[in-house]
Amino acid sequence: MKYATIIFALLLAAPLVAKEELVTLPSRDSVQLTIYNSEDLTLVREVRTLSFRQGNNRLQFSWANTLIDPTSVEFMPVGAEAAKELELLDTSFPAQGHEMLIWTVACTKAAAYKVEISYFTSGISWSAEYHGVVAPDERSMELTAFVTVHNNSGEDYEDAQVRLVVGTINLVEKIIDLATPPQPGGGGARRPGPPLPPSAARRAAGPQDDADAEENEDGMRRPKEIEKVGLSEYYIYTVEGRETVPNRWSKRLKSFTVAGVPLKTVYRYEPAKFGWEFTKVLEFKNDEDHKLGKEPLPNGIVRLYKDAGGGRLSWMGALASKYIPKKDEVKVNVGADPECTMKLKRTRTQKKDLTFNQRWLQGWTQVDTYELELRNFRDREVEVEVHQAFGGDFDFSGEGWERHDAQTHKWKLTLKAAETRKASYSVTTRMGTNARK
Repeated sequence: MKYATIIFALLLAAPLVAKEELVTLPSRDSVQLTIYNSEDLTLVREVRTLSFRQGNNRLQFSWANTLIDPTSVEFMPVGAEAAKELELLDTSFPAQGHEMLIWTVACTKAAAYKVEISYFTSGISWSAEYHGVVAPDERSMELTAFVTVHNNSGEDYEDAQVRLVVGTINLVEKIIDLATPPQPGGGGARRPGPPLPPSAARRAAGPQDDADAEENEDGMRRPKEIEKVGLSEYYIYTVEGRETVPNRWSKRLKSFTVAGVPLKTVYRYEPAKFGWEFTKVLEFKNDEDHKLGKEPLPNGIVRLYKDAGGGRLSWMGALASKYIPKKDEVKVNVGADPECTMKLKRTRTQKKDLTFNQRWLQGWTQVDTYELELRNFRDREVEVEVHQAFGGDFDFSGEGWERHDAQTHKWKLTLKAAETRKASYSVTTRMGTNARK
């Protein structure tokens, strides 16, 4: 480890003035990181093999130079034999050390036993991203998902099993506040409270997976895979095998690759979502029909590239996606396309039913008529959606249009190759005192 986070001292059950025998810290047998992205929170579970003498043994744990929450540190024997022979008598916090604690562990039979030390830490997070390589005909793509783990906790974690949690939790106190000592002049260092009960961390962590995939039979390392486990309130993504995550490093891991994900191209005019431009949108769903849908997809950046042939890729567009539930649709705006255009013009406007209060205009009704022209220059048919939103007290009239919500009407159609379509609609808006209550 880069920092001396944990230091153990073992001594016989003797007065505190007895000479202590310091033992070199053994390396971790295993370590598991469960990273909660909704909060700056990671559950760390370390398993180590320690040699105990018969009688009382004193073990020292230090969290100096890290963002470990001292109120969450736990000690627990691993296995039936260790649980039988070891007993945690007490946990004390020495006055001379503000970033350490001492466990007193009674041992009935001298031997080496496995123990688990668990705690919450801050400074570790993860992010997701999705890369889609779109086929030349834009009917399908190869989608690859990645997760990147960022470690700024102050501690190196070698050969760690990494678990990524998608879901929302609420904390009474932030781990970063519990882990950071008060500044000088702020009333002295905080005295940590008692550790959480062992069951609390395990409920938060979920089931432990000790599977460790290292190498194939030919000695070649295989790409990391991620196992997804659905729970009632959140999902846990477990990265296959072990990963070393050094302090101040970020490491990107591949989550999955799915080839042949069906894509739909829709030309949209929808100012509320995509701005005031007629734009091309590539759409796919997180469902089984699109070779996805086994689990929700976490927040992340969706980037699309087009296969330009010869191993070359051309940029299409990106989307900062929120949490994508099962069966939800993803729509990526890839910009305007000169091969499919839309023209909108107002052909007539009229004001009528004017009402006055003495000399001042109090109310009127305005009737606007619009003409819409769509042209498809592509060699295949395309889908088009035009959304028109209006405010106030209005009536809408147009053939082929359907009501989308209280303020919006939309026109959906399929344009054949090289086809031109026109449509007209009118909007009657009552202003001022003419508006209906």
